[in-house]
Amino acid sequence: MLTNPGSSLRLPSKERITWVLAVWGACLVYAIVRYNVFKGVEWTHLPLYIVNKSAAFGGVVFIALAYVVGKLFGGTPGSELVRAKAKFFGLTGFGMISMHILMSMVLLSPANYEKFFAASGKLNLTGEVTFLCGVLAYGCLLFPAITTLPHMYDAFGMERWLRAQHLGYATLALACGHTFAMGYKGWFDLSTWPGSMPPITMLGFLAALSALVVKSVRVIARR
Repeated sequence: MLTNPGSSLRLPSKERITWVLAVWGACLVYAIVRYNVFKGVEWTHLPLYIVNKSAAFGGVVFIALAYVVGKLFGGTPGSELVRAKAKFFGLTGFGMISMHILMSMVLLSPANYEKFFAASGKLNLTGEVTFLCGVLAYGCLLFPAITTLPHMYDAFGMERWLRAQHLGYATLALACGHTFAMGYKGWFDLSTWPGSMPPITMLGFLAALSALVVKSVRVIARR
């Protein structure tokens, strides 16, 4: 998120709404077309099962955007516009991932996510690794989210505050692990892609990985 929470930076409401509708809307349309239209998932599962997928995908995209906003949209990394966008993207991503977690808890069962469960009804290795990475990712994400609260910058001091903000990169790395463990078996067999559309887990993995690559290139360039 990388913006001083002590500031009153805020994007215009019209721009905030536009971003949410554009990103989440695109993720939702993609999920509907892939799963309801081409895969044949019943439309009765749109309100929660499909929306959950779009929230997870959109959340990762927003968090990735928060950490590459300067590179994508230009401007000085410390400029007010870049910091305002980074804060908005980060907090929006946090909100969407929070919704994803709540919806996943409601949906979690062998009937909805058979690949996560053994015949005994307990989680298998895929399920264990997937949820471990997800829980750890959310735990890391809490730190940059909490430090955007008013007065946290003054309470933490610049050095500790920056360390908390940079835990967002750990979130992105763990998101890569979460999506990889969840779906990698279906990434390389194109015949299993409904409508030849790549899995959402694959797209989420690439979104998170792209932000990490941008960060790595930036670090190398500074040396």
